[in-house]
Amino acid sequence: MIHGLAGAAASAPVTAWGPRLALTITVLAIIGLGVWGMRRGWQARAARQADLPAPAAPPELSDGPVAGMAGAPVLGMYVATTRAGDLLDRIVVHGLGNRGRAELSLDPRGVRISRVGEAPVWIPVDDLRDVRLGSGQAQKAYEAGGLILIRWRLGDAEVETGFRADDPEQHLTTAGALSALVPSTGGPR
Repeated sequence: MIHGLAGAAASAPVTAWGPRLALTITVLAIIGLGVWGMRRGWQARAARQADLPAPAAPPELSDGPVAGMAGAPVLGMYVATTRAGDLLDRIVVHGLGNRGRAELSLDPRGVRISRVGEAPVWIPVDDLRDVRLGSGQAQKAYEAGGLILIRWRLGDAEVETGFRADDPEQHLTTAGALSALVPSTGGPR
């Protein structure tokens, strides 16, 4: 009985190569069309945002103290930059839509977000409008207050840049120090 089971366990040979090959090619074509469509959508969004200027080049940062900060850069995640008031309208021109590791440095003249593989984002103090704690931006959701949203002017447009510090204590300290840089604010919300 054992010999009979061992011989019966062999699988049948594949005989329908044509339909299997056609199905494989169809699935690959659908995946390719999806990727092509996403790329076209990203390019169309960049074309619509061509009027936005690139952020200013950052100056050399001073070692001067900033209220509430020890002076060392804060390690974390750059989430995105979106149009102010619309946390889903991601800005993709100038690499501002690319999420990635970053470090945030404060200077009495502004905020520098140095991103891995991208140009740094410099936000001069004069362009800062507001700092608040949020829970999401550009299809990324966090716990309540888990994201620092920096509202600032980029050319003639108001935008919001999201940053999340790795260390929760530094997260709140950074939000408070950023708020202190904004003229006439009382602190993070």
